[in-house]
Amino acid sequence: MHDPCCGSGTIAIEAAQIACGIAPGTLRRFAFEKMLPFSSADARAELQRLRSRARERVHAPAVPIFASDLSFRMVDFARRNAERASVAHAIVFNGGDALERPAPTLPADLPGTLLMNPPYGERIEVGGKAGAARAPMRESAEDRATPGDFFARLAAHWKHAYTAHPAGWTAWILSPDMRLPSAMRLKESRRVPMWNGPIECRLFRFELIAGSARR
Repeated sequence: MHDPCCGSGTIAIEAAQIACGIAPGTLRRFAFEKMLPFSSADARAELQRLRSRARERVHAPAVPIFASDLSFRMVDFARRNAERASVAHAIVFNGGDALERPAPTLPADLPGTLLMNPPYGERIEVGGKAGAARAPMRESAEDRATPGDFFARLAAHWKHAYTAHPAGWTAWILSPDMRLPSAMRLKESRRVPMWNGPIECRLFRFELIAGSARR
């Protein structure tokens, strides 16, 4: 799995926890532990047994996880977050523009997955080659963040850099722009309704192949 716009590292960290068999909540405490029904020695002992069994299931990462971002400051931030989540060893972090980042090296029989939640103007803006381009902006939820040709250039880069892998790559993009497939000049294979906080989005899936998918 590769997130080329990793930001603070949320997607890569959660993917690494899954890849390592780390149960959700293993590294935190819960408010119910302070409630009266759970104050008995038996309840505390049972909770400890559950935590111990969860820790016993942790293993080396089953698949490689990669994360990169244009901002080296954010890469450092994501790496520190991964350390706090005990998965820094399971993620390869890099800096670099999403429009230039080469495909990570994977075993020949392992399919690759690109998963990204690109900026769409609610909190941060696009930088790098995309931000420097003086292309017209689309009339969409991404107006303040994404130059009009960013996704077309991203799709072209992916077709150039990610289609040589024998097992193939699949891309998933979370976006509030319902016209994203048209902007990328790709046909989505799935369109999953999702919400990013208060923002209605779609999780688009694209099969990356060289050339055109049209017959």
